[in-house]
Amino acid sequence: MRNQFTSKIFYLILILFITTFTVAQDLENIGSRTIDKIRNSPLKINGAISTNGVYYSSNSRSARAPFTYFLQGNINISWLTFSMPLSYSFSNQGSNFGYQTPFKFNRLSIHPKYKWVQAHLGDVNMNFSPYTLNGHQFTGGGVELTPRGSFKISAMYGRLLKATEDDGEERTLPAYKRMGYGTKLEWNKDKYKLGVTGFYAKDAINSISNIPEERNIKPRENLVVSIEGETTIAKDYKLYAEYASTAITQDLRADKSTDKGSGLASYLFNNRSSTEFYSALKAGLEVNVAEMKLGVGFERIEPGYETLGAYYFNNDFENITLNASRTLFNNKVNLSFNVGYQKDNLNNQKTQGTNRNIGALNATYQITDAIVLTGSYSNFSTFTNKSLNQFDDINDSDLTDEDLEALNYKQLSQNSNINLNWQLPKTKKNTQNINLNYSLASSANKENDIIRVGQANNFHNGNAVYTIGFPENKLNISTSFNYNYSDIGRDDSKSWGTGVSANKRFFENKLNSTFGVIYNKNTNKEIKTGVLNFRANASTTIAEKHNLTLTAVQLFRSITNNSSLNELTLTFGYAYAFDLGMPKLKKRKRAPNVKIEKPSKEFQFSYKEYTYTGNHAKISEEIVALTNSTKFKELSKITSIANNLNLLEIDMHTNEGQKNKSYKRVALNYLKYLHDNKSFIDTYHELAFKSLKKLYFDASKLDATVQKYYLRLSNLMKSYEKKGDKILEKDKQFLERREQKYKGHVYMLQQLKTLKYLDIVNDEGILSEFKGIYLSKVFEMLENDKTKKEVENYLLIKFAEFYHKKSLLSI
Repeated sequence: MRNQFTSKIFYLILILFITTFTVAQDLENIGSRTIDKIRNSPLKINGAISTNGVYYSSNSRSARAPFTYFLQGNINISWLTFSMPLSYSFSNQGSNFGYQTPFKFNRLSIHPKYKWVQAHLGDVNMNFSPYTLNGHQFTGGGVELTPRGSFKISAMYGRLLKATEDDGEERTLPAYKRMGYGTKLEWNKDKYKLGVTGFYAKDAINSISNIPEERNIKPRENLVVSIEGETTIAKDYKLYAEYASTAITQDLRADKSTDKGSGLASYLFNNRSSTEFYSALKAGLEVNVAEMKLGVGFERIEPGYETLGAYYFNNDFENITLNASRTLFNNKVNLSFNVGYQKDNLNNQKTQGTNRNIGALNATYQITDAIVLTGSYSNFSTFTNKSLNQFDDINDSDLTDEDLEALNYKQLSQNSNINLNWQLPKTKKNTQNINLNYSLASSANKENDIIRVGQANNFHNGNAVYTIGFPENKLNISTSFNYNYSDIGRDDSKSWGTGVSANKRFFENKLNSTFGVIYNKNTNKEIKTGVLNFRANASTTIAEKHNLTLTAVQLFRSITNNSSLNELTLTFGYAYAFDLGMPKLKKRKRAPNVKIEKPSKEFQFSYKEYTYTGNHAKISEEIVALTNSTKFKELSKITSIANNLNLLEIDMHTNEGQKNKSYKRVALNYLKYLHDNKSFIDTYHELAFKSLKKLYFDASKLDATVQKYYLRLSNLMKSYEKKGDKILEKDKQFLERREQKYKGHVYMLQQLKTLKYLDIVNDEGILSEFKGIYLSKVFEMLENDKTKKEVENYLLIKFAEFYHKKSLLSI
């Protein structure tokens, strides 16, 4: 009965959404504009489509498909204040796996929007909160209502997992068909925010045949309820908290139970003998004191907490964190730090508990306008204390091993990084840049305050990059050198590498070409590995809308006592950006006997640095032409701005032939709106640059860890081969995937290492594609009062996803 009641409430709210949306369309369209304006309103269709084909060839056996294609695109249809973006993504990548999954690889979605009503239909995802619905893809529909005022509503309904039979293949992921729905209600005021979220998901028991018990996959049911709030005190203090309660039935085939559960969700859920109840709590305080920002946070998630609205969820831990940041010496120095303490085994159910201490310090020093020095240090330690069974302790007759039984085990890890970027003085003939970087990652296992031989590891990594550009020749040359020394246990290894790349533009910048070669050599006690990599890339734009790219990567790898590896990867890409523009406005017939005052022959007015002279039609043409100028061209890429400019243009055309005063008023409205939004493009460039620098900084810190994991796994496989042990095919494929991820990580670092602010402004390389996708979203966030820091964090995530996808296509 409780679930039926919840369902009725949800569907009632959904019907209310649809009714409100339909009535709003009818009344606002007809009531606020005349029929004549609607008839002459511009319908615009724009967007971009792209296709990429990847050919792969190797002289060794590989599970990688010889040809993979990717089809992606987005189309936006807009009319007045209504817009309907459509996006799709298709690939044969999923069909190459050789096994089944309950997730879709090919996706199609549309996102119609009318004023404050936004719908999501097709293969989409939504975020309610980290503890309820958090980015899980579903096939269905969702809606977001953000009217003026304080009240906001979000809702969704769809299939979370498709029915997947167990076909006997070990890698197949069998699953029951899972449907879900949820609603989030928000009340936002200037000084406080309140939110309530409900999410429900249930598997269809009869959607697939019985799954073997050893697969341990059972039909499940889940209800999650969350309450969150935030308040600002005296402008400098922000307090926030969220409480979430989950009720999850691990097996729907279990008998019903009358036992009373705990938590808020238990009052709305039908219990079974396999039903479990858990809760999560997160709270924090942020303080702004002068130029310093302080923050303290607490998070506790009970063991077993889970939501079916997320792919993966950590539980059984308690976190306490403290962070602070401030600027010094007229913003030349920026310091930030954070410390934290974490523990698990909250209910003492594990045989051993783990406590973690973490601390990190980041500093940036703007020595001069041309020299920037950054540094970071982090300390991470894990403490493990074994919990002995009391009966084992009583029956233990050996009292000489108490120290070993009461295990006191620590894992210690330290990471430090220093980076110097020096922009040498520019001249008309060349520009030069030097980047130096050094990082150290060390780890050790400490048992009973002793670090034994072979239990300490150190990874030293240094690299230098020199870039010189010749603007007049449209040529950039970059050289690099890197050195790595690692002592892993008793096995030391070292590697060095060097590379050179050249970028040249031809035919008035219409053809952009890059050629590079990189050589790396790795040596340890038993194995020597050499990798030679040639890379060539060419891209061109035809008729300003058609973009063609071709990338070729040839890799040669030699390994001691192993056959050499040759790999060739060819990637061809085509992208088309289209804009069907506005239909020509029809001239309206004037009613007889209606006298209209003719404007003076030399009507003239000025705004900003521009002066407009002539008849109304000529001035309108000049004003609209501004949107295609270099200064304002990018504004037309933003859907909401383009829609508003279309409406203002309609007003100008409607007032042509009216009194000069009336026409001037609407013309100034158009110009003022255009100039007021000009600064947004500069804001986007600023936020994008900060996000990419932060992404590079974070990726650099992980570089040693990623490399260490890949090399350790690779060396382990090689040692098995040397011993003659049989290696399973799935292990080879796993190593290959790790190798691809490692190469992708290196690719991203190479792309970001030499990035400059002008690259953002000039839309160099793939940055133009990213801007086309996310420019409108950034504008929308700032219009909805999101802070620049929130937008910067959003861009950081999207840039990471974007570069990751591009790196997979390049390897």
